Amino acid sequence: MASDLESLDLCVPSTNNEDFPQYPQNIQRFNVNEISYNDFYWLYMERNIPVILEQVSSNWECRNWINTETVADPTDSLVTVTNNKTSINYDYLKERIDNTLVPVANCAVEYFNSHAKSEMLFYDFLKYWQEEEGNAHQTNPTEISNRKGNSTDLLYLKDWHLKAQNSNYDFYKVPKHFASDWLNEHLLATNSDDYRFVYMGPKGTWTPFHSDVFGSFSWSTNIIGIKKWLLMPPGEELKLADRLGNLPFSINEQLLEEHNVHFYTLMQKENESLFVPSGWYHQVTNITDTISVNHNWFNACNLERIWTNLSQQMQRVVTEIDDCRQMDNFTEHCQTMLRASFGINYLDFIQLLQSITERRLSTSSSSSKLIFFDNYIPNDYHIEHDLQRIVQVVDLMLQDSVICDDRIVLYRKCIQLKETLNG
Repeated sequence: MASDLESLDLCVPSTNNEDFPQYPQNIQRFNVNEISYNDFYWLYMERNIPVILEQVSSNWECRNWINTETVADPTDSLVTVTNNKTSINYDYLKERIDNTLVPVANCAVEYFNSHAKSEMLFYDFLKYWQEEEGNAHQTNPTEISNRKGNSTDLLYLKDWHLKAQNSNYDFYKVPKHFASDWLNEHLLATNSDDYRFVYMGPKGTWTPFHSDVFGSFSWSTNIIGIKKWLLMPPGEELKLADRLGNLPFSINEQLLEEHNVHFYTLMQKENESLFVPSGWYHQVTNITDTISVNHNWFNACNLERIWTNLSQQMQRVVTEIDDCRQMDNFTEHCQTMLRASFGINYLDFIQLLQSITERRLSTSSSSSKLIFFDNYIPNDYHIEHDLQRIVQVVDLMLQDSVICDDRIVLYRKCIQLKETLNG
């Protein structure tokens, strides 16, 4: 394996953010081999700007999930022109993946500001999909979401932890540009949950208007199909809020234009990865039958944003149950509510930072190498940069009122972490 390892070469940035406009006129596209890891890191992750990487999945095993047929172009009678037509390879999917329960959303049914969720056997979903294939569905999310009285289901297999359930099935490879992934690095090292997903859906399936968990980054790679994205920079979503601060369940271009929202419309094609930055609200519609591989993650670039989101959510929890402040273990109750509403709490976050810190310090003090996703080795500057960003966030955490009030647990753990970082 050692000969296959690639270095994540990060170096001191040569430009300042002030040298660029806050947001580009259009979302840029690059062949994945034509933009360096260093440029992607500083120009897109650090600046929190979306970008498309092309030709990402060309060598992935899951390319076998689709059939590719070469057909002649009937519109050209003078020159023989061929196009590649792709379709779902249902037989191969059944051959490689067991008939396990999978999470499914019904895009035709709204349920508490989401789509109705259920589970079904994977082969039953494939049978449903085969029966739906070729049928015309509405691709307007607003019209689909209003079909409450229609018995016709529109099923979307989403948020499937296929890799976690089939650890020996290497159906994809994390692209180098997305390899600095502290969230999954920590969870996989501690045999916890993960944020690695597969999505499969017929034409017309869609994901409602939202931003990603924790305010994390995400990347999404289309194995087959076309996705239509409507996405907007952080803060633009507030223009759509009602008097109570609630955001809409679904959006369209007309609504966004009426509210003077700065937004981007993007058609993501097969074999393309979209980098979705922190806090960018978006809605996604499958224009054709689509399969994608997705990760949520964060790292040194958006660590402070994650902490800010976490601390703001904690303040909402504290405000909500402030009348109970005199109860025993008030902070512990807040932590429980925070994890239920946000997905992690302060202790979880501190433990993640401890894990990331220890893995980097142990590498610098021994001959062992820190390896991401079995393929990538960060260089010395990368490790140093990671640790510096953790120091900065721990200093912010030590100013948090909840942490300062909990001297026995939270404050002590932060101090211990800072001492470890300072050596």
